[in-house]
Amino acid sequence: MKNLLILLAIVFVAIGSWSFYPKASATTGYMAVIGSGRPGKTRSAEITILYPDGRRTVQELSKIKVSNEGPSAAGALEIHHAELQAVNKLYAQGWKLVHVVQSTVGAGASTETVYLLERR
Repeated sequence: MKNLLILLAIVFVAIGSWSFYPKASATTGYMAVIGSGRPGKTRSAEITILYPDGRRTVQELSKIKVSNEGPSAAGALEIHHAELQAVNKLYAQGWKLVHVVQSTVGAGASTETVYLLERR
């Protein structure tokens, strides 16, 4: 009987310590959210998300009009609004914003904003 109680105590200790064993953490690394308004033939606005594992998703923002000269002030504001919605959604999932850079490229003024997020 005493041996059985000792065996049960050891089993309970082993099971209890297993519950404190480190669990697999969520994906760590860096993620990028890129908002862009491209003039020219495509005349498209989009949000691209680059995941740490190499996946990429592209969300077309078809309601935002981009002219040959680039997005209008109102269009740029709508692109930024969509970018912030994507960043806030990722922030709620545990991602932290670490860097933001905006660039305007070329004569046609292709506008691009890159948000770099990190999870440790």
